[in-house]
Amino acid sequence: MEDISLVLLRDYLVKVGSKLADEVITTPLATILDQMELYTGPKENRLLRNVAAMMFCENQNKFFPYTQIDVVTFPNGKMKDPNNFTEVTFKGSVPQMIKQTMDYIKSNVLKEHVRKVSGRQEAERFWNYPYDAIEEAVVNSVYHRDFLQHEPIEITIEPSGISILNCPGPDRSISKEDIAKGDMLKSRRYRNRRLGDFLKELDLTEGRSTGVPTIQAKLAENGSPRAIFETTDDRLTFLVTIPIHEGCSDSSETKSESSGTSLSSSEESIETVGFSSEKSTGSSEKTSNSSEKILELIKQNPKISAAGIAMEIGISSRGVEKQIKKLREAGIIKRNGADKGGYWEIVILDND
Repeated sequence: MEDISLVLLRDYLVKVGSKLADEVITTPLATILDQMELYTGPKENRLLRNVAAMMFCENQNKFFPYTQIDVVTFPNGKMKDPNNFTEVTFKGSVPQMIKQTMDYIKSNVLKEHVRKVSGRQEAERFWNYPYDAIEEAVVNSVYHRDFLQHEPIEITIEPSGISILNCPGPDRSISKEDIAKGDMLKSRRYRNRRLGDFLKELDLTEGRSTGVPTIQAKLAENGSPRAIFETTDDRLTFLVTIPIHEGCSDSSETKSESSGTSLSSSEESIETVGFSSEKSTGSSEKTSNSSEKILELIKQNPKISAAGIAMEIGISSRGVEKQIKKLREAGIIKRNGADKGGYWEIVILDND
């Protein structure tokens, strides 16, 4: 019991609005822990539950070795320059590790970008990584790790993206096909269920298998590529890769600017989005399929947003906006009303 921090315990109780917060100083600790259902075993041999150490012990490594988050940054890329890196390790209780890790990433990694778009009064704003998506991935890595395995959580930051590796992988009740799709990983068995209850009370997770959809939704809202989820055949590890926003590299910005000036007429615009089957091959066919899906979604729901379309067809919001711009320039669709509260109208419907 001497390993339980009264400071961490009271801080938690205050954050969740518990009446026990005012009783921590005046009431015996054993009574508080008993009311929080943190004891197990018979009366003659009562033991604190593992989750008590995970949540309220500043040195939980005493009980669960290597319970830590290692953040390694390769400024030039791990493959290109493997010897050039910096490493920071965060330890403590689960809430402390999550907060320290996110504070570090927020201060040293996350950056907002502002880009002027031709023909639009408002500039385009996006982040290299959306905070909420990174936080969800970090929280899930702690929530679903095996505290009996002496392996740290490894976060690797490279110019191309952020990867989060933890042990072990998802339960075998989740197929590798579902993991590869990256839509929803619904397990029949939950690891660290009590820890999840505490994290839900702190609004750090929702549980109910919503982690992966939340990550993908936040990335789509930011216009970022979808996250990639991988595991090994023996389910020893679980790797989450979150790519950087496409607009954060010099090459992608140059490409975006050049593609924006390449359309000189409505006829060229129609061919670009794939409405001329005679000239559409390769990537144009892919664009055509996406454009047709966008038109179908607009037809079903004229008020649908770019983020909503992105979630439905599995591409970034920025990619959707590019194709909507081409459709508008080609005179195929038009916008009625303001960005908020307005709706789309299909002017030309391809019958081929």
